[in-house]
Amino acid sequence: MGALATKALRPLKSFNIENRAHRVISKEKPTAAPTYAQNLEDLKRTLESDPDIDAKLDRKDEALDGRLRDVYVTSFGRPEDDITREKRDQSKTRLLPQDRKIVADFDFGFKEPDKVKYGRTTLRHAITFLSAHQINSEEATPAKIAFEYKLKEQDVANVLKYFKTYEVYIPETKSSPALFAGPAAMRKQLYKIDTKEIGDEKNKDSVSEPNRQVKGAT
Repeated sequence: MGALATKALRPLKSFNIENRAHRVISKEKPTAAPTYAQNLEDLKRTLESDPDIDAKLDRKDEALDGRLRDVYVTSFGRPEDDITREKRDQSKTRLLPQDRKIVADFDFGFKEPDKVKYGRTTLRHAITFLSAHQINSEEATPAKIAFEYKLKEQDVANVLKYFKTYEVYIPETKSSPALFAGPAAMRKQLYKIDTKEIGDEKNKDSVSEPNRQVKGAT
């Protein structure tokens, strides 16, 4: 509805627009904007406090002019154009890298430091001792972790308190039941079950293999 009204009123707004524009341009002095009541009150209050305010504004203040003359800006160093030109010339003579191999992808998205300072640790080490603490908190205590990784025991305690590793939940399928690797007690039980099943499968394979060889020999 608004678009239709705009289209309908557009011819009325543009009627004789050229003559109206020339009439406004030909005026010697443009019409001043209307003064609001608040502005009139401010102007009246200013004139009452200082009747000569207009003369002061039109007259040059020698004191302020003297202060401006005392201000100097001094720059040190070479001009910016010389520095830019020098860098541009260096880029022309600079050798391109000779090693064009693809940069390898790191495990955590960045290169890990070769040496770690005392009281610091890497993301890999942090994940390792966090997982160890979640699996067996009685064995991987903050004191043992701090001693092994050269950290402050209070810092390790805070890390173990406020940070945890992700828990893995494997949903149920047609061929396998659901598995939840957490909390720590359940994860240990699953670990024991998995290792036991792997051992049983190895034993079955080792027992069945000679039988196959015997049947083949007969």
